[in-house]
Amino acid sequence: MTAAPSQGDLVVGRYELGEVIGEGGFAKVFSATDTRTGESVAVKYPNYEGSQNDRDIVTAYFEKEAETLEAIRAVGGHPNVMSLLDVADDDGTSVLVVELVDGYELDDAIRRTGPLDDVDEVRQIGIDLCDAMSFLHENEIVYRDLKPDNVMITHRGGTVTPVLIDFNTATGFTAGAEAGDDAADQTTIVGPYKPREVAEADQTEMRQGPWSDVYSVGKILLYLLKGTVPRKDGVDPRDFGADCEPYLAEIVEMATQTDYEDRYRNATAMKRVLEARDPTPPPAATVRYTQEDESYTVYPGDTIGRRYAEGPRSSIVVEDDGEYISTVQVQFDTDADGEWFIRDRSLNGTYVQTGSGWQRVLSEEGRERLEACGEDATDREGKVPPELYGLRDGDLIALVHPSYGVTFEFESDQA
Repeated sequence: MTAAPSQGDLVVGRYELGEVIGEGGFAKVFSATDTRTGESVAVKYPNYEGSQNDRDIVTAYFEKEAETLEAIRAVGGHPNVMSLLDVADDDGTSVLVVELVDGYELDDAIRRTGPLDDVDEVRQIGIDLCDAMSFLHENEIVYRDLKPDNVMITHRGGTVTPVLIDFNTATGFTAGAEAGDDAADQTTIVGPYKPREVAEADQTEMRQGPWSDVYSVGKILLYLLKGTVPRKDGVDPRDFGADCEPYLAEIVEMATQTDYEDRYRNATAMKRVLEARDPTPPPAATVRYTQEDESYTVYPGDTIGRRYAEGPRSSIVVEDDGEYISTVQVQFDTDADGEWFIRDRSLNGTYVQTGSGWQRVLSEEGRERLEACGEDATDREGKVPPELYGLRDGDLIALVHPSYGVTFEFESDQA
């Protein structure tokens, strides 16, 4: 369109715009009706006129959000993440059509009702946000900008449910110094919800990763409990007058530590402690990088992957000039009985040595890639390799192939 869109316009030949329901530095959002289906949707436009950012920056971050939402849609989406319905062109302007989340932005909800008195409701919102973050991290996305106005509170199935609605600052694990990244970081408002490694990305060598979103979830929990959030790390909600059970106060305090190594390592680990009402980190294990003789502690949800010069990374990173190892190669987790397993998330596969033999473990995406290339995706017995595989003490985990020379020895940490 040559002019800025307004209420009543029919755009992309099918969406009739309603009122403006949101506006930020990168996008302007209208409620809308799909005239073909009658469905209520939301339409997002680049906010060229209402933003203080340069046009190129608005375009770069609008496109980044489109790419992220398309990647989320490709892996099936998540109930706590806004769904992408369409990416369309409107007279040369790219627009996003997304689900219309019925509810209030979290900051509006708290201003309307005040801090939440029901600690279990706060806890459940935290669990839901951690589940959404775990989903994003598993798919190599770090959110980086969790704050109240990026979360909608709605009622689904009779329960209060948070839904993430803004993805223009989310980044993939493979993100480097892409065009517009530095400039857009400078224009994003630095608030109390961002950990130091994100807020001061151009001044610090602290690593960004899943632990960065853990910090922000902790600050969101404090906001739910108190209605305000200090620019302070390692926050105990009780020190700011919040009526809070000790276990939840300790979880928030640990999640919001300055040093990422002092936080919960990832959102899966934080979700587990919220579910257990116990701030003690979940059981850990140890993996030893045999070629370097270096040992690492791993928690459920932790990952191993290839190092990049810049951008968020896996929990454990290895050098791989050949680039056969994926950015997220394998992920560790435990089942309901506390037994450890790994899930392959790579394109080339992983091997586990059990006893005298090697078992290949391969993601569905990896199998599809091999088959598309005309390669055999079955294991030595002609079976389709599993995506996840149980681990025992002493097992060896070989990334890509046992002959590739990147092997870890697994050992569970017994109490």
